[in-house]
Amino acid sequence: MSLLKRVEPIMVITLAATLLPTMAVIIIFAFLMRDSYPLFSSAGLSLFIGKEWHPGDGTYGALPMIYGTLIVTLLSLIFSLPFATGSAVFVSEFLPERLRVWVKGCMELLAGVPSIVYGLIGIAILDEIVKSTFTLNEGSSILTASILLGIMILPTIMTISEDAIHNVPEEYREASLGLGLTRTESIISAVLPMAMPGILSAILLGIGRAMGETMAVMLVIGSIDRLPSPFYNILSPSQTMTSKLGREAAEGLGSGLHWNALVGLGLILFIMVIGITLLSEVISNRWKRL
Repeated sequence: MSLLKRVEPIMVITLAATLLPTMAVIIIFAFLMRDSYPLFSSAGLSLFIGKEWHPGDGTYGALPMIYGTLIVTLLSLIFSLPFATGSAVFVSEFLPERLRVWVKGCMELLAGVPSIVYGLIGIAILDEIVKSTFTLNEGSSILTASILLGIMILPTIMTISEDAIHNVPEEYREASLGLGLTRTESIISAVLPMAMPGILSAILLGIGRAMGETMAVMLVIGSIDRLPSPFYNILSPSQTMTSKLGREAAEGLGSGLHWNALVGLGLILFIMVIGITLLSEVISNRWKRL
């Protein structure tokens, strides 16, 4: 009884708040498993390796969508990461404090722009630029979607990376400068290694947004359910798992295997994001121990 008396309401509230995210993940995973199981039980692993998607024929191959998701996410990171980390270092280490706060505020505003706005800009401007630059019949392609996603995730990676760099204690900078390092060498050798766990978290959030983005990608990727030929042809239209779900979820709801296949796409995406999250935690923990 004495132990029960010491349990305060705030402890119960915080415990519930701690368990709620875990329970939400378990419930989502259980729902995805339940609604995708009929497809896996009848078609096996064909959803993962099949190249054709024809609901009318009962053919559900998600390989083109899986490939599209991975290649668009990878290219968007390649496009955005140098600019994001470079601008984070510049804003944190070289700008005066007043100007730093102003620039960082502008970047945070960009992170809050709705994705449909980016999508409209992509159709009106970026699509035409890619079309005219590479003399294509249509500008909607893997490259267009990757550039647009790179622009979208740049503010997220930049602002969180800047926070991580700016929060490195000043003693590290002073000690490295006292050892005779230049300012640039101090940033590379002392500041960035200390800020790396935060930078990795920023990259993770960028990957999460890139993989989960639907509307903007759906408008500029072309939405063609096939693998590029050759596979590295980034000027070819493609499809991601999110754009596929965005286009067919409404018509597939309650329609048997078609709905099960769409939920299976959601399960694959869910597992991919969880895997990236766990990998990031492992890398971040190992980096902290170095």
